[in-house]
Amino acid sequence: NCIAANGGSSGINAEYGHLDSGGKVKVGNKCNALRNIALDYLAKENTANSSGVILFANTDRTYSAELFEKVRDIEKVAIWPTVFAKEQFTCDPLKFNLAKPKYPINIGSVGFNSTALLQTGKRLDIIKSDTEGMSSLVEALVTSKDEIKVISCDGEYVWYTPIF
Repeated sequence: NCIAANGGSSGINAEYGHLDSGGKVKVGNKCNALRNIALDYLAKENTANSSGVILFANTDRTYSAELFEKVRDIEKVAIWPTVFAKEQFTCDPLKFNLAKPKYPINIGSVGFNSTALLQTGKRLDIIKSDTEGMSSLVEALVTSKDEIKVISCDGEYVWYTPIF
């Protein structure tokens, strides 16, 4: 299952839905495939024309309500640290500790403007890792690191939560 969330610009309105793959996901990175199903659903529901934020929230993470307030006004892409994943995060989006991909962002550390992302038509490659998939979405939206909004360099907004 996949959770799609899109908070509008007026108030804290948000839409959440559990989407099932309907047996469509059989090979490759199943998480990226499920995220694509969520993006297709949002695009189909005409959400591409409304202003909001897309976060790919995972069930093994806890998200601060403060984060949702901070990401409301992003123009394209925003990043923030995820507790226990700081090895992949610095305040400079191009100075991560990994050589590839270009933007090796932890999935819990990135948000997208829904209009900007859905209008690109870009989807995650199901043959690539989560991090490579996020990097490709970021690359589709920005021409330079200066277009990536850094929400915080040291704030704690997302934590890994053991689910087993």
